[in-house]
Amino acid sequence: MGLSHQVILVLSALNLMVKFAYSIPDSGSPRPTVIWHGMGDTCCFDFSMGAVKKQIEKSVPGTYVYSVEIGGSIAADELHGYIGNANDQVAFVCEKVKNDPNLKNGFNAVGFSQGSQFLRAYVERCNNPPVYNLVTMGGQHMGVADLPNCVSPNRTICDAVETLLSFPAYDPFVQRHSIQAEYFHDPMKESEYLAANILLPDINNERPTKNVTYRQNLISLNHFAMFQFMEDTVVVPRESEWFGYYAPGSNSQLVPMTQTPGYQGDWIGLKTLDTQGKLSLGKCPGNHMQFTLEWFTENVITSFLNNTI
Repeated sequence: MGLSHQVILVLSALNLMVKFAYSIPDSGSPRPTVIWHGMGDTCCFDFSMGAVKKQIEKSVPGTYVYSVEIGGSIAADELHGYIGNANDQVAFVCEKVKNDPNLKNGFNAVGFSQGSQFLRAYVERCNNPPVYNLVTMGGQHMGVADLPNCVSPNRTICDAVETLLSFPAYDPFVQRHSIQAEYFHDPMKESEYLAANILLPDINNERPTKNVTYRQNLISLNHFAMFQFMEDTVVVPRESEWFGYYAPGSNSQLVPMTQTPGYQGDWIGLKTLDTQGKLSLGKCPGNHMQFTLEWFTENVITSFLNNTI
């Protein structure tokens, strides 16, 4: 083999090595986190999501945290936690995340209350860039049998919410405009819920035609952790936070996750995740969203957010 041919081979090998090096992220980069707040909250209140964001940044130095905001301002964000179409909001976040260069290599995700099922919808419907660990805090994964009261100090918002909910929750107009109605699940009207609810039956794959992408995307998670608030009086039943719910036709008989048709049929991949040891059910003491930053650091940040790309 001539010298010139050897040089060409070496240069070709070096070129491939350079291309490979630039195609993979820095293994020492802290994985970013996306958080999505719940009803009555916003992306940035200092006493809630603002404090959570700072705590993650403090505990994982150098990490990037994106706190979801809908509407372009704190006031609009609070309003959209009550009024709007959750499907549109999920689609908005899909595009927002996709176009954020800080998130291009994937991220961890933490949903708070209704933000839990919205981030799960992101994983199932989009997942580009992909979620690594998904954590849900008090999420209404199987819905709520009682619609929660408006907790906003803004009377205008609450008046609008109360007017909307004076109509039947499964009314098409209400479904398109009331966020809470979009995860209302009346166990006494199961067929109506399946036919009329515009969000939850879809992302839970409860309808006859299953979306295989939803299952494929969810089982791609490294881990799915669900935390239930053990004295929760806001989410009824609180077992919904662990994918449990009332049996159809009953408002008292509770069916745990592993006995639901969705788990047993593996409609969105819960059984697969569980079998692989990638699904965990955690407990948080206290009522809905009542946790300390110390508890959050120990149980969520350390376990699920402190990792690298």
